[in-house]
Parts: sequence; C-alpha cells; structure tokens
Amino acid sequence: MTTPEFVLAPERQHRSSSGRSRKRRRRRIFHAIFWPVLALIIIGGGLSAWWLGTSALQVRDDLEAARASVAKFQSLAAERKVDELQPVADELAASASSAVAPTGNPIWRVAEWVPGLGENFRAVRIIAEGVDDISTEVVQPTVGLVGSFGIARDDSGALDLGPLREATEVAQSADRVLGRLGDSLASVDRDATIGQVSDAVGELEGVVASAQQTVPGLNAALAGAGAMLGIDGPQTVLLAFGNNAEAMPLGGGPAAQTLLSVDDGTITIDRQLSSTQLDTQAPIDVKVDDSAFQLYNDILLTEINATTSRPDFPTAAELLRARWQRDVGITPDTVVMTDPIGVSRILKVTGPVTLPNGEQLTSDNVVSKMLNEIYFTYPEGGAESDAFFASASAAVFDRLMSGDYDVWAMAQALIDVTNGGSLMMWTSDEPTQALFAGSRLDGTLPATNDGATVLGVYFRDRSISKIDYYLHTEATVTTDTCTPDAPTYTVEARLRFDIPEGLELPEYIESRFTPGTYRTEVFLYGPVGGTTTAVEVPEPGLGTTTGPSVVDLNRPAEKFTVDLQNGGTALVRATFAGTPDDGPVAVRTTPMINPTGVKVVEAPCG
Repeated sequence: MTTPEFVLAPERQHRSSSGRSRKRRRRRIFHAIFWPVLALIIIGGGLSAWWLGTSALQVRDDLEAARASVAKFQSLAAERKVDELQPVADELAASASSAVAPTGNPIWRVAEWVPGLGENFRAVRIIAEGVDDISTEVVQPTVGLVGSFGIARDDSGALDLGPLREATEVAQSADRVLGRLGDSLASVDRDATIGQVSDAVGELEGVVASAQQTVPGLNAALAGAGAMLGIDGPQTVLLAFGNNAEAMPLGGGPAAQTLLSVDDGTITIDRQLSSTQLDTQAPIDVKVDDSAFQLYNDILLTEINATTSRPDFPTAAELLRARWQRDVGITPDTVVMTDPIGVSRILKVTGPVTLPNGEQLTSDNVVSKMLNEIYFTYPEGGAESDAFFASASAAVFDRLMSGDYDVWAMAQALIDVTNGGSLMMWTSDEPTQALFAGSRLDGTLPATNDGATVLGVYFRDRSISKIDYYLHTEATVTTDTCTPDAPTYTVEARLRFDIPEGLELPEYIESRFTPGTYRTEVFLYGPVGGTTTAVEVPEPGLGTTTGPSVVDLNRPAEKFTVDLQNGGTALVRATFAGTPDDGPVAVRTTPMINPTGVKVVEAPCG
C-alpha cells in the first residue's frame, strides 16, 4: 500500500510559500540584530562591559540628581512658591531623560538576561523609566497648570471650567502612571539585586505608595468640584447647612437648606428652605437598615434634624433627597453638607463677608453668631432666625464663588474642613460617586480595617435644644495589642456641660425636654468585623441608660442615653474585640463646637 500524498490547493500552496517567505524574512531580521549584538558581547566583551559600567554609573548619578530635584520640588510646592517650580521641574526632566536613555540600548537589554546580574539592570531600567514617566506625564503638566490655575468668569458670567478639566486629566494621568510604576516595582526580585539597587527600589516604592494615597483624595475633590459646578451638564445641588448647636453624629441638624442649579460653571440659587417649610410629621418613604432604626429610632423618617443621625452620609443624602422629592417635587442630583465650623476655616481664606443688614461674619465670630448669639437676638427662633441663616449662607456662598482669594490656600482649607468631618458630598452620578469612595468626602466609615482601625465616638442632642454650644466632650481609646490575634479596644466618652453661671438661656437654646436637664445620646462604634465584650457606665451623671447593642455598618455599635445638668459629668465605656488584620487606631467623632479631645493610649503588656 502506498502512502497517500496530501497535495495543497494552489492558493494554499501560495499562502504556504508566502508564509515561509515571511518566516525567512523574520529570521534574517532577527539574525541581523541578534548576532551583531551577541558578537559584540562575546568578541568585544571588554568594550561592552566598559559601556555597561560607564552607563550604569551615569544612570546612578542622574537618578541621584533626579531624587534631589524631586525633594526640592516637594518642598517648594509645600511652601506654594509657584514661581520657582518650573526651573526645578526642568532639572528633573533633564536628569530623568538622561537616566532613561542608556536603558533603551540593546546592550543594556541583553544584559538584563545575564544570570546573576540581569535583575539589577532590569530594576534600574524600571526606576529610570518610572522617574521619567512621572516627570513628563505628571510633574511638567502640573507645573503648567499651577502657574495658570485660577477662578475666572467668561463673558456670560459663568465660571471657566477649563482649568478644572485640565486638573482632572492630570490627576487621572498621575493615577495611571503611579499604578503602572507600582506594578513594575513589585515585579522586581529584590533577592536577586544588590543592596544599593534593592534600596532604590524600596525607596521609590515608598514614594509611589505615598502618592497613591494622595491621588484618590485629589480625584474625589476634583470630581466633587465638577459636580458642584455642573461640569458634565445641568444638575440640581442641595446644600444642607448643619447646626452644630444641636449635635448629630454627622455634625448637626440640617434645618437650613439651599437648592442650587448648576450648568457648565453657571450657578444660581433656586430656593432656600428651613424645617418649618417641610412636612416633619409624616414619615418619608425610604428603606433604612433595621440596625439604624434600633439605634436612632423612627425619627430618622420624620424629624428633618435627625436626618444626619447615622454616621453615614449616603444615608443622610437619601433621606434629604426623598424629603425634597415628596414635599417640593424636586429630586436633587447632588447633596452637599457643611456647617459653621467649616465656614470658619473657609473665612480664614476669603476674609469677612458682609450681610445685608451690615453685620460682618468673620472666621473668629461666625460660629458664635450663627450657633448662639442669633438665639439671644431671636429667642423664639423660627422664621427670623431662619432668615438670618439664609442670608448668611447666601453671603458666604457668593464670596466663595467670587474667586477673589488665594486658590491654593482655599484648596488646603477645603481639605482641612473635609478631614474634620465638616464637608461631605453624595451624587447620583455613579462614576463620580465611585471616586468619592474611601475619601473623607463621602462621609462614611471605612469598610475594612486595612491601613487603619477606625473607631467612632458620636453625639446626638435629644433635649430638642441648641444647648450643645456649651457641651464639652472627650474620647479616650485604650488599645490592647499584647495578643496580636485578639486585639481589644476600650472606648470611653466623657461629657460635661459648662454654662456660664447666672446666664439666662433663651427659650430656643434651653432644653425642651426638661429645662435645666440636658439629654445626649452617645454612640460608640467598634472595628469592622469586631464584637462588643463589655459595656460600662463608670459615671452616670443624673442618669444613664444603655442599649441597644447592634451591628451597624458591619461594626458593633453601642448606644448610651445620658442626662446631665450644668457642671455635671458623665463617663460611658465600651470594649470591643478586634480582628488579627487590624491596622493602627484612628478615631472619628462628631464635629463639635468645642472640639472633642481625643487620646489613644496603649495598654501595657506583661
């Protein structure tokens, strides 16, 4: 039997012939490049070694110069010496470009494959390329933006959003560059590199990690500014103004509210409302977690001032939007909350604002005027005090929108206000909201203990008053990590009222619960995934009740209801068991007129 032959059709023969032709060409190209390089290494090994050694030393010197430029750039940026940034950025660009050039040479790339030595060359190339990318894609565009950034209006009076769009692009580029470089550095086998190279990789990893912690907050801030200014088209923005004299876990009851219409930099105030103009009797139709109801009661759905009870701004935003939709017929796209404590920090940058009645609000007096003195002027509160709040918030808003101040100082002020819990934001635009995740701007407790074990100490007024102008609070956390697999956290909150002797309080400030007796609810939140092991009341004041004890926001949460008279003190305590992956302790508290003093102490071991 003969073996059958397989004959290709003409077109297949042609394709096969063509394929063989292409392979031959690729082999010729490969040989044309590879063999000369190999010959250079084998035959002229001394010359190649000399070139590699000389180049490596030059790259080292260039990277040292680049590191010095980066340190100088950071220092100048921190001091806001904008005019001096460009020369330093140019120095960095020159050093980075010079460092990266030799690493693209074929000899260098072949050296990366040499056993026992190659990983050093690869690591140095990754560092040089990374520094060059940071220089060209982040530093240079940033310097150009910083030099021209400002708040300006076009002929129609709208804010020019060009700088904001450019800043957003730079921040997104930084995110990509840092992510790419972080992955490349993580791929280096530091067991196969010499000490100097390993140290350089570790140092740059630290710089990248630090920057990566900053960039999400920057992206969140830029996204928030864009939403506030209608960068993606028409929006309605609800600005809720918290009253810290009636403490709520998120800061204060949001009785004063302003609705803005924004579109591509054009901002108008549509209307201003207070709690007296909204239905505070019928519950709004919003599904809230059972744990929140247990802790904060059904007043979440009826009392507008209780909207900010839960330390979770998305919950508050949903409640506020639903109330506007039901009572006004408008569903805001974005909800923003701030308070006089935050405004005080902002007025340090803008300077005083003048109200229609000629009165001035300054950084030093805005808290006392808005949260205390107004009630001595209008003892019954109501429409007159609401009108004052409306005129004050409009005046501050107009001053903020003028742009007639140091933009960079304002940026730092807004960061401070956000980190202090006095500025929070939620938007229905999901991609924008996703940028808020993990930043203080979103007003949520962290979903994990990674990086930090965040504990919460919060206060809520139940005197139906504005008495918390006189409330002083302290929080102490004792951590016991002597057994790393089972850390514990003992969280204490101390409360004391300090009303000047002989001061006759107006009706609107005094307790409507029982005059002279002030009721405050305290909420202590433990770590994510933790459990409560003990609840104690070492100092009950006039009387303190405990409970309920629930799991809220995936954390153990304990409630205490404390009654006090002027001069009296109370101390409540809860101990929480943590988990092995807990990070360093951080404590978040209600933004109080008299800031809560926070101490974190380590329990002694042994």
